Amino acid sequence: MTALETDSFRIEEMERSDVNRQFLLTVSGRPYKVGELVYLILEGINRQLTYQQISETLNAHQNQTQFAAADVATLVEEKLRPMGVFDASSTNETTNSPSLGSIYARRTLLRFEQYAGLLKILQYVFSPAFFCITFVAALLVNGYLMRELLALDHYVQDQNAATLAMGNCDRGLWHLAVFYPVVLCILLIHELGHAAAGYRFGIKPKEIGAGLYLIFPVLYTDVTEVWRLGKLKRTVVNLGGIYFQLLINLVLIGYMTNQFGDFDQINTTRYLIQLNVATMVINAIPFLKFDGYWIYSDLFSLPNLRRQSVLYVRKVASFLIPALRQPAKANDPAVDLKNPFLLLYSAGRLWFLVYFFVFAFQTFFDVVLHYPSAVYQFVTDCSVCTAEPFIKASMTVGLFAYFSVGYARQSRNAIRGAIRRRFAH
Repeated sequence: MTALETDSFRIEEMERSDVNRQFLLTVSGRPYKVGELVYLILEGINRQLTYQQISETLNAHQNQTQFAAADVATLVEEKLRPMGVFDASSTNETTNSPSLGSIYARRTLLRFEQYAGLLKILQYVFSPAFFCITFVAALLVNGYLMRELLALDHYVQDQNAATLAMGNCDRGLWHLAVFYPVVLCILLIHELGHAAAGYRFGIKPKEIGAGLYLIFPVLYTDVTEVWRLGKLKRTVVNLGGIYFQLLINLVLIGYMTNQFGDFDQINTTRYLIQLNVATMVINAIPFLKFDGYWIYSDLFSLPNLRRQSVLYVRKVASFLIPALRQPAKANDPAVDLKNPFLLLYSAGRLWFLVYFFVFAFQTFFDVVLHYPSAVYQFVTDCSVCTAEPFIKASMTVGLFAYFSVGYARQSRNAIRGAIRRRFAH
């Protein structure tokens, strides 16, 4: 079936992973996986057919459930319309849409046309056999070499302690000139990994950009069209960034092992390796909407995973506290309480959220407590060692202040709205 696109939505057939035909419905940047009946309904509406005519089309395509015109009307009004399928104005409000893994305040860094030539070359490293062999080999080699580097870590820490004990900074101008540009390059290469993998499978990455996720600045690649691919191809696209980072790590390790005698370069490269590994680990955590989240969702066939997890916890809690029961919303996904992968994810996500918020608030209060000291040290000793803590502390305080003001305004407006509705009745 050909793709169907209007001012308010686009629907196209996905690659088959089973005998059933599935379609990707995109509304205001949000992708939805739907069945063939939804395609036929939207096609009928686009052709200005009546509900009776659409029901006859549906019945001609399947032999089990028979649809009446009233059934089609119910599906349209209670399922499709609340999704915004027929709201043409919603498609123009994509700047702050909740797609792209809840990344907002987005700014484009590179458009597809600016790096399309590079993708034509990089796509070949995602040839199935080459990718599988290289990814596994890079993962194993990284694991082995990281164990070997732990012995070197004691040497570096001792050198740093001796340098600081003498009142000197353990990071020189070489660190300042190299570390941050290389960090930006690593993050860009991570995104190029996603873009190149998608390009290999016929996806046109729209852009590489920067934005905010929760309170963290992040880079992203817009490969929204990836949802029309099969499960395994989507997994390769989601692994593309980590795959490139594993290769970067081998380059960094090789460079560091050839710099004995130049402690500044060893020290800076060590920081880069640590940050690169930490970035890979964070991206692999399925409880944040990064690569690991989408991989987990695809591998265990749990679409809309976060919403399913929230509903799972709510349903379990409602058994214990009936007052927590809420009526289901029109677009809520079906939740299988017996699914072990959903149970594991929901329990793990609860633990992670508690740990994350406790850690975040502890870090915030620690930063605030020591912020005057960081400012004083930077003013009295303007060096790399004092500038980094000052900049990090200033960004942390600024981001928390920004979001605190934003949430305070939202809470105030919500309370005012509740009061108005209360007295209106």
